[in-house]
Amino acid sequence: MSSNKLRRFLMKEDGAVTVFSVILLASLLLFFAVLIDYARIAAFQLKTENAARSGARSVLSAYDSWLFERYGLFGRGGTDGAAIFSEVMKANAGEKSFGAGESFGILESSIEETKLNTASTLGDHDVFARQVLEDMKYKAPIDFSLELVAKFTPLAGALRESSNAVHTLEQLRKLYEKREDLLEKALRLQEQAVDTFINSDVMGLIPAGRGTAGNSRDSAAALADRYVGYVNEIRYDAMRGADEELLYSDSIAQFEKAVANMTRDIRSGSGRLKQRHAQLLQDAALKLEEAVRVNDQMRLVLAQADAASGEGYGKVASAKTPGSTDYSMPSGASQELAEIKNSGEKLLRTSEWFAAYKSELVEQGNRGTVFTSELDQLLDRWNGAMTSLDPIAQGSLLASIVEIGTAVADYERLYSMPGTVLKERREVVLNSSLKEQLAAQEKKKASLWGEANRLLQGMSGVTPRPDHQEMFQRAKARYEQNLQFNRNADSAAQSGKIESPSDANEAAEQSASMMDGLFSGMSDMLLRSRDTFYYGEYAAKRFSYFEPQQLRMLLTNGDVEGVAQAASFYNQEMEYVLYGFHEPMGNIIAAYGELFSVRLAIRTMEGFMESRSLGHPLLILSAAIIYGLEKTMEDMLSFTEKGSAPLSKYVRVDLTYSDYLRLFMLLHGGAEENRLARMIAVIEQNTDLTLASVPVGVTGEVTASMKLWFLPGVMSMLGRLDLLQGKVVGNRYETTKTVGWSY
Repeated sequence: MSSNKLRRFLMKEDGAVTVFSVILLASLLLFFAVLIDYARIAAFQLKTENAARSGARSVLSAYDSWLFERYGLFGRGGTDGAAIFSEVMKANAGEKSFGAGESFGILESSIEETKLNTASTLGDHDVFARQVLEDMKYKAPIDFSLELVAKFTPLAGALRESSNAVHTLEQLRKLYEKREDLLEKALRLQEQAVDTFINSDVMGLIPAGRGTAGNSRDSAAALADRYVGYVNEIRYDAMRGADEELLYSDSIAQFEKAVANMTRDIRSGSGRLKQRHAQLLQDAALKLEEAVRVNDQMRLVLAQADAASGEGYGKVASAKTPGSTDYSMPSGASQELAEIKNSGEKLLRTSEWFAAYKSELVEQGNRGTVFTSELDQLLDRWNGAMTSLDPIAQGSLLASIVEIGTAVADYERLYSMPGTVLKERREVVLNSSLKEQLAAQEKKKASLWGEANRLLQGMSGVTPRPDHQEMFQRAKARYEQNLQFNRNADSAAQSGKIESPSDANEAAEQSASMMDGLFSGMSDMLLRSRDTFYYGEYAAKRFSYFEPQQLRMLLTNGDVEGVAQAASFYNQEMEYVLYGFHEPMGNIIAAYGELFSVRLAIRTMEGFMESRSLGHPLLILSAAIIYGLEKTMEDMLSFTEKGSAPLSKYVRVDLTYSDYLRLFMLLHGGAEENRLARMIAVIEQNTDLTLASVPVGVTGEVTASMKLWFLPGVMSMLGRLDLLQGKVVGNRYETTKTVGWSY
């Protein structure tokens, strides 16, 4: 039934089918027309985006070849980037900018506008660091491991123990000298107490003691001898009649006056002696107590000795670095160095020793008190004798004088003549033999340090040339400008001066601390491959350094003119990156000062091995430093002659000055932004570029249009619905694409 209706409809002759067909075909034509232009728009968008990417890559293909060859860095250079981008876009649009012939293009387009903007520059620290790390991260660890770590690995254990020994013994030395100074002060106070006792005015009034000459007529002993005569004179005059003249009145008066003066002088002298003698011994006891506290500090230093150095030594020693087995230290070297450190226990004094000394001071005070007590008893007996007027009293007076003499004789025997107790104490405290040896070593050490210091300070006397100073000021301006560009203006402060040690012992301690830092840096590099290491390796490969041979004339005859001539910025780029001093000699002085310090640490380790037979820890320390100074001076001369020196007498391999600069890069991690800014300043100084203006990334923006084939109005409606990712202008479709690209 339905098929018949359809047949009749199709066979009608009133035009209904034609109208239906027209409507259907028109709808299809509209659909396909919109579909065709929509497909062209989609293809056009893709084409335009790809063309923009191609244009951005073409812009970056024009890089500064000299910057790349010299420093391994990519930066825009050559033809103007905007022109390249515009030409590439026109070529991709099908225009005749490159002389192309006439052709029909489904997606033939027109470039309305092109823009090229800088997205990032080489002066940005993140960008610069990324390029440096890309350049170094594959080859640097291999080079460094093979060339340096393998050579230091065998020394790690010995240097750790040597560093411990230097730190421990140097701290003990300072405390030892402080303690011994306190003990010597206590001894001097004890001796002053003896002098006060022996030379007291009371001794002549008795008289008593070996230092007393003769027996004065008015002394206590002489008056005691005359006492019976005095009593008899009084009795004789007492028997005279009232009208008879007294025969002995003058003699009696003189005797009584002499006794009064004698007792008065003994009383006042005894009081002064008692107070002064007790005060001096009390002060000596206080010094002794201070010495006990210092001795306890020494004990604490020894207890903490194993924690003195860092963990870097162990990590480097345990790292399986290729080539490290080619070198080795003598068997048992680390153990011998550890024993030297532990020998610091010999510097301690026992608590029993201090207790005995304290008891000795108490005993000396007691003997002084016994003497003054005997004086007081003598005075009491004189008082009784002058009251009783009994000849029998003479015996007690003379007995008291004998007791006083005995007390003085005992005191002199123990503390003065011969003074057995004080003599023994003096020998123990002063230890003259040891201190004479130490004094001789100190004299030699001071002489060697004077020579070394003159070598290092000789460079400080070099007057910089004005043109060299001007170069450094330009570099400083570039450095600060780059920090400002990276919003780190507060970091632009100049690096602090490196403090020079005041003596050889301080130099040895500083060198041990520096070696701790070096091994810490090497261990971090082996375990974590820090960026600091890569920056250092980049600087070592790309920048110049001050050749040590240029110091030869300064070392041999003090000629500073040659050094001043050579101290150009362009001859010390690596030192500048490392230390950041904006003056011609500052970085060189810092670098060679640290070179001296590292060599001293290694040579001092050897000195411990050579001097261990001396026995006393301070003699060993002093001799090791003397050995280290002598050998370090030889090393510095070797650097100026051939640019290198042996690493150690046990590891017979030469290291160059530049090798040590690479090590110092590990030591001075510091503020990364400052180091990057200095590296950029060096490059800018050499290229006359401003890396903050050298593009390494660009964004390209292109506005392109394409003629619509069908129904622009319909496409415009679709555009208003945000379905075209562009807009319709007249009979053309227009779109804008933005792309970014970087090296």
